[in-house]
Amino acid sequence: MRICLVTSSFYPATFYGGPISATWDLSKKISKRDFDVYVSTTNANGNCRLKINTNIFVKQEEDFFVKYYHEEIINRFSLAFIFGIWSDIKKADIVYIQYIFHYTVLFSLLFSFLQNKKVFLCGRGSLSSYGLGYKNKLIKKIWLFVFIRPFVKNITWHASSFLEQKDIKREFPDSIVKIIQDGVDFKSFQHFRSFKKKELLEKFTEKKFEDVSKIFFSMGRLHKIKCFDILIDAFSIFVKVDSNAKLIIAGGDDGEGNILKNQIKNLNLENSVFLIGAIEFDDKNILLNNCDYFTLASQFESFGIVIAEALSCGKPVVVSRNTPWIDIETNKCGILVDNEKESLANALSQIVNINYDSRVIKDYVKSNFDWSVIENKFFNIFK
Repeated sequence: MRICLVTSSFYPATFYGGPISATWDLSKKISKRDFDVYVSTTNANGNCRLKINTNIFVKQEEDFFVKYYHEEIINRFSLAFIFGIWSDIKKADIVYIQYIFHYTVLFSLLFSFLQNKKVFLCGRGSLSSYGLGYKNKLIKKIWLFVFIRPFVKNITWHASSFLEQKDIKREFPDSIVKIIQDGVDFKSFQHFRSFKKKELLEKFTEKKFEDVSKIFFSMGRLHKIKCFDILIDAFSIFVKVDSNAKLIIAGGDDGEGNILKNQIKNLNLENSVFLIGAIEFDDKNILLNNCDYFTLASQFESFGIVIAEALSCGKPVVVSRNTPWIDIETNKCGILVDNEKESLANALSQIVNINYDSRVIKDYVKSNFDWSVIENKFFNIFK
């Protein structure tokens, strides 16, 4: 059975964060089952293009191929995609489309409908209140009415959490929705290089410190939705109690970089909070395994893959209630907080005084979110 997976961006376009790695891992996993996976995507990577062969399918692994269509206007237009996707869809038994407000979705849905193909659509948080309310609200309403609503009866929706299911049902009450969380490659986070706290900070900040108490780590593109400004404000409160604590934030700049740098400077946190830019898997693995705690103060996450990755490393987490991780406290994995600085600062103070068992944390994520569990759910739905 052949799957045409349509997505606006694909690995190694790591600028876009967790969904890129999740889709890459999913493609590899299901291609090892009874599926041939053909990914149709673009060469966009943020404001740049991937340096990669375009407009032809390139074999990644057995039964797994990717075609990166060249975009004349990054994130806006690819003539090759418009003319090529019809053929890609025609050869497929199932069309699995990611995101909503992108031209690749428009043409993929239309061509799938015309060819009477079975369609699965994953919105990746596009229908959240934040997603619909952030920029171009009127255009998004028109887009849903003109380009999505006519095809709803032909779509099976894929939601990566109960929050996303609620968002889909709010817009399209009669839609068919299947919840399958994103997966994490648990095993890949069990092998890492150990660093002492001072060595870790020197490696990623190029600064030396005499005393370091706790290292907090956060990760995500530097965008308003990730609420790093709230996290920095909260940490400015926390360091008044623990002046030797450090916060490392990793992620590519998506419009908030200079604002956050100025915030750090104005709060006199240059020796406490560090923006280290985008990182690859090896560095992420090192940071997650060698930090003391992970924290994410996001306005919305349809899933939050980096949270699962932190838990895979046995790290306690402090995360926003706007994420779907509502059971981390009952499973003794961390603390849920409101998205404001006082609540977050209090949680940072609380978590350092709680004894967490890393084995319990790892068992929780392995039994619920490892790809060995998640791929079976996809396999059953696609079959």
